[in-house]
Amino acid sequence: MAAEQSKKGTWYIGIGMLAISLIIGLLFGMSFFSVLKDFSKTAIHIDTLELVGIIILVIFLGNLLKERGHLGQLMRSLETLIRLPRVSIIIPSAFIGLLPMPAGALLSAPMVDEPGDRMGLSPETKTFLNYWFRHVWEYSWPLYPGVIVASGVLDVPIREIIIHLFPLTLAAIASGAIFGLSKLPSALTTSSAQKQKSKTHYHGLKNLLVSTWPILAVILLVIIFKLEYIIALLIIVIVLVALGHLQPQKIRRALKRSLSPQMILLIVSLMIFKRILESSGALVFITDFLGRMGISPLILLFGIPFLVGFMAGMPVAFVGGTFPLLLPFMTQSELNFTYLMLAYVGGFSGVLLSPVHLCLLFTKEYFKADFKKVYRLLFLPVSLVVLVALSILFLSKLLV
Repeated sequence: MAAEQSKKGTWYIGIGMLAISLIIGLLFGMSFFSVLKDFSKTAIHIDTLELVGIIILVIFLGNLLKERGHLGQLMRSLETLIRLPRVSIIIPSAFIGLLPMPAGALLSAPMVDEPGDRMGLSPETKTFLNYWFRHVWEYSWPLYPGVIVASGVLDVPIREIIIHLFPLTLAAIASGAIFGLSKLPSALTTSSAQKQKSKTHYHGLKNLLVSTWPILAVILLVIIFKLEYIIALLIIVIVLVALGHLQPQKIRRALKRSLSPQMILLIVSLMIFKRILESSGALVFITDFLGRMGISPLILLFGIPFLVGFMAGMPVAFVGGTFPLLLPFMTQSELNFTYLMLAYVGGFSGVLLSPVHLCLLFTKEYFKADFKKVYRLLFLPVSLVVLVALSILFLSKLLV
């Protein structure tokens, strides 16, 4: 059900972006033939094809890890290594968050439910912990489509996006700890049977490295060795397949799941939208119009992505739908990364608070939580992450 709703939502956004692109082109004086020409040129442009290739490889990597049993091995290793209840209850959500998937919080919810019951946590607290820590990486983790599309739309190497947005991830972890973990019991009774079943820390650490090495290797190749992101992904995917341990039908099944036509349409439509904004002159007009209104660029940088993120509940929507419009406000002689941070935190705050965000909807349903109480728990942590972004922005202005 969750997957089907996510697919439909992606189809609708992709088709909607194409329709909006067509309307904008015609309104700003382009002929129907010129609009179609821009559509076709953009669809086969190297930048678009590279972006589509990256998305497919990211999804394929996740599916390969799932087929190889890395996720189960990861969770077993964490059970061995983590003894602090305050930490162990959110580790499943955080680690599963390393692999993007629709309504992924549902996968970690059962792992939060049982220890949460033993701690006497309310459904709303369990919902918050699972939902929040599932998304702490999405500000800067290079496997997430929002980060990938930001790199493509802004024409900036993805390692630059990671480096400059990573403070938001740290702020999200700290915010979750302050408003979530600090209220949990510091001790939890563990049965002797559970203690006897625990493996050695050495074995747990070994399993952790074995289960996460493909993800760590991608990060290492991109950040340290500065390989192109698509090349790093391709190398690790080829190595995973070449290592064996997977039957050919499982590889084919993983590949089939990764060739998502609705995601391909979405990426292509976002790149077309960006192209039409530029070639039609709409981008210059909108930028001048907003400038003449006297609204602070900071309000626009935060507010417009927030509204789109809140309405769509998807990072790809606010990145692809608003960053091309806001690029002139982010750019002086070059891209201002603190302005990018403000726009991203605005959009992702909207996503986290969106009532149509699948992870929020289905986590809330799983724990039978009250929506209003969950929102009360979310508001302060979201606000703190925004405050951190604003602090970095104003400090950078003072230091210039």
